[in-house]
Amino acid sequence: MAFALNNLELTAGEFADWQQLLEEKTGISFEKHRLILQTGLNQRMREIGCQDYRTYFRRVQNGNSGALEWESLLRTLTIKETRFFRDPDAFDTVKSYLFDKLTEGKRDVSEDTPIDIWSVACSTGEEAYSLAMIANDCIEGLKLDRRFGVTATDICISSLMRARKGHYNAQKAKHIESSMLSRYFNASSNDAFTVGSTLKARTCFVQTNIIEPTLYPKGMMDIIYCQNLLIYFKPWRQQQVLNDLVSQLKPNGLLVLGSGEATGWQHMQMKRLQSKGANAFIKRVS
Repeated sequence: MAFALNNLELTAGEFADWQQLLEEKTGISFEKHRLILQTGLNQRMREIGCQDYRTYFRRVQNGNSGALEWESLLRTLTIKETRFFRDPDAFDTVKSYLFDKLTEGKRDVSEDTPIDIWSVACSTGEEAYSLAMIANDCIEGLKLDRRFGVTATDICISSLMRARKGHYNAQKAKHIESSMLSRYFNASSNDAFTVGSTLKARTCFVQTNIIEPTLYPKGMMDIIYCQNLLIYFKPWRQQQVLNDLVSQLKPNGLLVLGSGEATGWQHMQMKRLQSKGANAFIKRVS
């Protein structure tokens, strides 16, 4: 039996319940994104043949089976548009920062110190692998023997599984420069591409809930790249998450946010970087 859920609207009470549940568990507020929430719920309910929001609400909270369904719902609601090198200005800022860091040397205790990069809310991996390509290009271009690693985190397990596979179709690959595509990817017979061993060895995908600092990657970061996540948080939670991210940065570390995100945010340890087109900050040295 097919269920006609396309026009099933959330009542005020149902919307309030779903909004509260999702914000408590993920930090994401759908207060201003009611249609996105309703569309996502309808999509998942159609897939499993559930006819009403209340029944589905109980289902996602029902023990182990509910936990599995919760993960499926997260995949539906949180997989956003992503592509390789999505924000050219932001990636150019990362590239310039790395070039300066690697050539000046004054910011490093030792050349043996690895460069640590964190891709926050990495989705299916395109952003994390883009950062890894930039880092590897900078190091090889300067003929240095320098270690680096990209830690990529997301709340959605299924997104992370896809990211670890590193398998992308031709449509995704078109955003990658041909020189990078040939160096870092292996082509397959069905016009798709898989990330090669060089990048995979430098990229680690970990499930993390950004509203739980105890689950953050261990160790301080040289670069934290966090785009298109904070817009779904309420202002007080944006401040909380940003302040927690600052604590994970090394002195002189780089924080990159999405364009227009956290426009009024200020932190005594952070200085806004005058970088054309990019929303970026440098952590001051104490």
